[in-house]
Amino acid sequence: MNLRGVSPVWLLCGAQCVVALVAGAIAWWQAGAAAAGAALFGGAIVVLPGLWFARKALSRPGELEAKQVLGAFYRAELGKLLLTTLLFFIAALAFGKHFAALMLTCVACLAMNWVLLAVTAHTRA
Repeated sequence: MNLRGVSPVWLLCGAQCVVALVAGAIAWWQAGAAAAGAALFGGAIVVLPGLWFARKALSRPGELEAKQVLGAFYRAELGKLLLTTLLFFIAALAFGKHFAALMLTCVACLAMNWVLLAVTAHTRA
């Protein structure tokens, strides 16, 4: 797999979106539209905070001092955690009956971090 020139952020986001769409389709097939919505929201719980973090932590000019970069990283991580918490709270209220589909999709999307790490490490070796 040739990954040169592809931003790791977009690669991960794309992979997580594909996993969420596949999980949503499986949930629709197995349990209906409400479960599919829960699965898609589970994917959004992973993708949206990840994009927030990437935007806030990685879009800094290269001439910043290490202290500023570290501060941006910590602020981005705090925002990511707060956004994730808010989305899980909304999910618990909106998708309580289909929380399993939501959580399984979240876990599958998070697993893409490890899958892409393994794939990219394999392609560099």
